[in-house]
Amino acid sequence: MNLVGLCSRGNLDDVARAVGEEGANVNEPDGSGRTALLEAAWNGNAGIVDYLLSQGADPNAADRSGFTPIMRAVEGGHRNIVGALINKGADVNCRGRVRGVTPLMLAAENGHLELIAALLDSGAEINAADSYEETALARAGHAGQEQAAQLLESRGGRVKQERSSYSNTDRDAGHVTVASVPHWSAASQDAMAGGYGGGQGFDD
Repeated sequence: MNLVGLCSRGNLDDVARAVGEEGANVNEPDGSGRTALLEAAWNGNAGIVDYLLSQGADPNAADRSGFTPIMRAVEGGHRNIVGALINKGADVNCRGRVRGVTPLMLAAENGHLELIAALLDSGAEINAADSYEETALARAGHAGQEQAAQLLESRGGRVKQERSSYSNTDRDAGHVTVASVPHWSAASQDAMAGGYGGGQGFDD
């Protein structure tokens, strides 16, 4: 069994034996482009993640969809793993090939509040937009994650990325509307109408 398969089973001793005794390459991808580190991060196995990082695993190696270990860890809400990856140089602004999603967008739409804060504190771009011009705040709204939306807005998040102009393609790409996103604050309602709320906060 290859190293990625061993990581999917979650036994650290088997993984360490394959690397230390059999010389398995920690950065060799499987047929889907997944590395052992990505598999371990996706499965939430912190022990294996730490071991692989100590053996030189690349924290930014992406699979065929463009997803990296930190993106998979964020999806699953694996806080310790996200922290370990960031400490080893994981790119908090990496993007998947589908819609250009970022780790922050994944944290937002899954309602992982602590991860949202950790990513922002580590330099995540709060108003980066995906290929449909939707930011993390917009994606949180679509997913019904009101607490995530409130947190993002309190940190300066906007529903739309501010741009000087929009093409017809941009306007037709499925932007957020007032009817499609929960109205968690007056500021976000202003943003839906075309403004950005001017840095307004929330009611306590």
